[in-house]
Amino acid sequence: MEQPAHLALYEHELCGFCQMVRRSTRDIHLEVESRNILREPGRREELIEGGGKGMVPCLRIEYPGGRVEWLYESADIIDYLKRLDAGQS
Repeated sequence: MEQPAHLALYEHELCGFCQMVRRSTRDIHLEVESRNILREPGRREELIEGGGKGMVPCLRIEYPGGRVEWLYESADIIDYLKRLDAGQS
């Protein structure tokens, strides 16, 4: 699995699915930047511009070289992070 250079989670505290993803990140050993779309309105614009939807949670995955992927759906995000963490062990 290709290792990302940076991970950013677009989320907000009122979203139950976001809370579920955030809880799962406590058990892994990866740094994931939080980008709160309610407290920082510009983050929502970034999300729509980059990922195409304003839906949260969304994981922005930036790879070395600048390629970016946007991963929606909490279960997919959790699965990706767990696989990534396992690959680093």
